[in-house]
Amino acid sequence: MDIKLIFEDLKKDLQSINERANERLLKEEQVRSSIYCSLKNQGYIVAAERNFEKNSEIECDLVFWKNSGPESWMEIKTARYSNLKRDIRRLDKNGKDSWNNNPRGQAQSWKKDIEKLKKIKNKELPKYFILVEQCHAESIFEILMKDKKSEIKDYFEGMNHEKIMFELKWNKAPVDKCIVRIFDLKKLQLKRTELKNKSF
Repeated sequence: MDIKLIFEDLKKDLQSINERANERLLKEEQVRSSIYCSLKNQGYIVAAERNFEKNSEIECDLVFWKNSGPESWMEIKTARYSNLKRDIRRLDKNGKDSWNNNPRGQAQSWKKDIEKLKKIKNKELPKYFILVEQCHAESIFEILMKDKKSEIKDYFEGMNHEKIMFELKWNKAPVDKCIVRIFDLKKLQLKRTELKNKSF
């Protein structure tokens, strides 16, 4: 998977969303559709919302492979955070400030996706978690990683990831930029296994 192409295509697609679309926040479906097309253009066969197991109703956002090559599994989440208190974009259609950062709730949804990927029986398969954040200044991921009480550190600390940041202004949300992070769970698992073996 060419991560640079994923970043380029995602940035182009998200920035091209017209104001007349009347969107308040990004939807996971928008991100998934962009990545789906990017992977197809890279020559992958892509399946969306595929079951993790034959008899399971739990689905994975994207699974992709080339010919007889190994399958790669990918989960996608969007997130938002803004500390702009008096921004008119915090108001909903009824004129009420309904903006809610809800960091704990958002973090729980990330953990659920990562746990799903960890349960894949074949540990050699590539697994990715993609987090697409909309924020004003500091992102919710950065805030949670600094919080000593947050459980997120247990999931993401030591996990290598690549990211891109670009402007993404929305007329209905107090967020002005977008940060895309791609986490490689397979590399983290191998790293932790090596450390565990060294400790014996």
